[in-house]
Amino acid sequence: MEISRHDDIQKDFRALRRSAAPQESLESWERLFCLKGLRETPAIDAFPGFGARKIFKGRVVPLKENVGKSKGYRVIFEIIHDTHCIVLVFSRHGVYHSEVELMALIKERLR
Repeated sequence: MEISRHDDIQKDFRALRRSAAPQESLESWERLFCLKGLRETPAIDAFPGFGARKIFKGRVVPLKENVGKSKGYRVIFEIIHDTHCIVLVFSRHGVYHSEVELMALIKERLR
């Protein structure tokens, strides 16, 4: 599986600058996802509300922090083709204030 990132992911990293290792955490999740795929990677669910588009959300364990997935990062990605996906949003609870705000951000990046 080939993974690319949306151009605005750098903005997400800037918003997470107080976190210990957001970029390393995402890279680690990407390696796991490439090895295991959609079905075998833990903590991935479909993200409803996008019609025929294949949008998924996943949990990323934060590296260099002593917390679990629930306190970790959230990754939103779209499966473009069977062999390619694009990471749309990488965030943490508290950076966005509501699910509505997160949905608006995803829709904006899907354009």
